Amino acid sequence: RKDYIQRYFDEMAKMLAKVLFFKKNNEPDKIQEILNDFANDFLKINLKTILESPEEKLIDTLNTEHDFDLTKFKLLEELLFQKFLLTPNDVSLRNSTLEVINYIIKNDSDFSVERHQRLQVLSKLSN
Repeated sequence: RKDYIQRYFDEMAKMLAKVLFFKKNNEPDKIQEILNDFANDFLKINLKTILESPEEKLIDTLNTEHDFDLTKFKLLEELLFQKFLLTPNDVSLRNSTLEVINYIIKNDSDFSVERHQRLQVLSKLSN
């Protein structure tokens, strides 16, 4: 179990390095592609399809249809937040990201300063 978690986070780090590279080069389409590929390869979900479902049903869908555990939710949080940074006016994406973050905060015993900062950023934008 630890091996697969470590592998996921190693791959996430590589993916984020690519995202930063493409951000510097102002290539948002390539970032979207990288985020979608990671979701397909490591979370076994189609990010676009998931985001088309109603925000209030997102957590249930991920739990029941995709057998998500807390690790996968944490990876998804990163993907959604990076995607949100590309399209900060997307209300549905913001709400989905908030749903995932709130779910993690409620169910994770580890405290994350970064997660709470993200929550504040997203919450301010919803007001």
